[in-house]
Amino acid sequence: MNSIKISIIIFLLILIFSNLSAIDEKGLKIGFNYSKLTGNNMMNVEFRSNFSAGLFLNKTLNNWLVIQPEIMFSSKGANCDGKERIYLDNDADGNFDEDPFDLLDNDNDGLIDKDQPELDFNVKGYYQLNYLEIPILLNASTSNFISKNLDFVFGPSFNILLNGKYKLKQDGYEFHSGNLSNLNTFDFSAVFGIVYSIDRYKLELRANHSFINHNFKSAGKAIMESIENPEEVFGPIIGDDYLNYCKFEKISGYNTAISLLLSVLF
Repeated sequence: MNSIKISIIIFLLILIFSNLSAIDEKGLKIGFNYSKLTGNNMMNVEFRSNFSAGLFLNKTLNNWLVIQPEIMFSSKGANCDGKERIYLDNDADGNFDEDPFDLLDNDNDGLIDKDQPELDFNVKGYYQLNYLEIPILLNASTSNFISKNLDFVFGPSFNILLNGKYKLKQDGYEFHSGNLSNLNTFDFSAVFGIVYSIDRYKLELRANHSFINHNFKSAGKAIMESIENPEEVFGPIIGDDYLNYCKFEKISGYNTAISLLLSVLF
């Protein structure tokens, strides 16, 4: 973790706890979440099971409202199983189309002067992102009109990406990397849920949706970057800069998660 992330974490922690001199409750929170990425061309993404764990504090504001800051480690991501496409500049003229003047089928696909998806393939695998989450929640009691054991929670969450990885499979080959540094370091999300309390224990069902779009390396780009001899695939005209003649589908999405958490008061 770089020094900028550490500084931001320290600043947020000081901000959270500086005004909570009289803590009413504190405890441990642990559970699991089902997360996915909703967005552009996410290859038929499916929910992926992960886990969350952390600490929380409570300070009563009045007879029905409590402020609840938390520090959570959450693993999120998505499974994917679907199609992806790569477009190639077969005649290496800098354009991803066939030359409208030579009337030639440059890529031998039986078509003239028309953009076509050159590669259309199935991809299976997953993306996984690990976050330090700092939710600042309000806990509203329903004791006056529903039940003294039932509360609603809602509020923002400030999330810092610690690390991430992907593992993708295509046609018997596996492509994986622990480098997702092109993703946004920060994520901002809205949290809302319900909490049922029994003595020292709380059971919480929570939904979390982010507002920052993340761009991911596509499986097509991972495959192309793994090619050792591009001249054998594209011909000698391409050379070492063959990636300049490839156009990849945009893979992006927003983190969405549903969590079931168990809290224990100290």
